[in-house]
Amino acid sequence: MQVNLKDAAAVSEAPGAGKDIPHLAGLGATMRQVFAAHFLRDCPHVLEIGGHIRPITPYLTHHPLSVTSLDPKTEAYEAHELNGKQCHVRHIQAKFQQIDYHYQPGSYGLVLLGYSLKPFGHKDPLGALLFSLIDNARTVVIEYAPELERAASQVPHIVSRPTVTIRGQFDLRLHDPEIADTPYAARRFYVLDTRYSVS
Repeated sequence: MQVNLKDAAAVSEAPGAGKDIPHLAGLGATMRQVFAAHFLRDCPHVLEIGGHIRPITPYLTHHPLSVTSLDPKTEAYEAHELNGKQCHVRHIQAKFQQIDYHYQPGSYGLVLLGYSLKPFGHKDPLGALLFSLIDNARTVVIEYAPELERAASQVPHIVSRPTVTIRGQFDLRLHDPEIADTPYAARRFYVLDTRYSVS
């Protein structure tokens, strides 16, 4: 497995940017991470797109070989151990379109929490790169706020792909006082299987 940054100079966000966003900092954020981590337990590698300020890494309970979390606003981090075992951990300040991926098909779990992917230059987030990552994953976990237009317009294109099947769809209402009266309180999870999923 190898993940390479194409253009590090293109990322200029300061570490910790966005820490004042309530739906990323309260109890609800923790619940989302724990829930997602459960479905990644059979994945030797974990790839997260959109970890923002709260990557999935500390919520994983298994012993993956690698964890890579990508977000322009994440704090860069690297380690060689997770949960007491050897693991190559990297949090990379980058958009997913800035990365070259070299995973063996079926070797990784793909997680997209708080899904809200934006275009990168003239490239739409929905395209060959994202669809290839989805199609070749062992398990895909997507979580988003269905009331937010960007996610609500993109996620149906992912979950209706002929290469995936829906293992589960879960609608949650987070009773987190920080976000109780906002569109962020209603969440939807999809857990997707591919031809590489473990039976």
